[in-house]
Amino acid sequence: LPRHHGPVPGPPMTPWNLFRFRWKISQKAFRKNYDPSILPRETYLLYEIKWSYGRRPWQRWFCSTSREHVEMYFLNDVHEKLKNNPSAHCTITCYMSWSPCGYCCEDIMDFLWEWPNVNLVIYVARLYWHQNKFNRQGLRNLESFGVPIKVMNLPDYSYCWRTLVNNENSSEEDYWPMYLAPWIMLYSLELQTILQVSRTVGSGKVHPEMNHSHMQKPVSVLEISLASFGLSFVL
Repeated sequence: LPRHHGPVPGPPMTPWNLFRFRWKISQKAFRKNYDPSILPRETYLLYEIKWSYGRRPWQRWFCSTSREHVEMYFLNDVHEKLKNNPSAHCTITCYMSWSPCGYCCEDIMDFLWEWPNVNLVIYVARLYWHQNKFNRQGLRNLESFGVPIKVMNLPDYSYCWRTLVNNENSSEEDYWPMYLAPWIMLYSLELQTILQVSRTVGSGKVHPEMNHSHMQKPVSVLEISLASFGLSFVL
């Protein structure tokens, strides 16, 4: 298992949706946390396991806490799911509201090293602390390890809405937020820049206490570009 351990919490539920919507995130939480123009403190992770032998897909979601990063809850949950059938081949697709930090990238690689029969694909709504050298190197290392990392585009938002989000309002059968297109484009360009940088660049160092709750987001070219887009919309 990864270095960090903690109990695997289930999503918050109410009695009326305990059975039917047990593993689906609410529409409100999805809109708020996966909108890249908003910078929430928590990290959400939706994931889906598809098995190679036609078994029904497994879906679930987690949110980070003050105690642990969301990736650790995810990895522990997948470990519990796979340990009963360790030889099964599967593909896991994650939809994350923030990209993983450098330490979580290392934990993901440790997990995949122990489970070579797992293929992992990661989609992110926005990049976490993306000017930090350690986090940038972590994303490069993860991609070099064979994990595709992509920024969520509009079809991905639609797929999550139809598949992983609680359908509370039947009048909203789909979610295609066109206003997110500028942010999607800019985060995609930034991620492409990060992944194309030579792997020989130093990874830098981050103090262990600089976790999600302590890091502050720097003003970078990406934020300046986003601000310019916002100003152009106003004008």
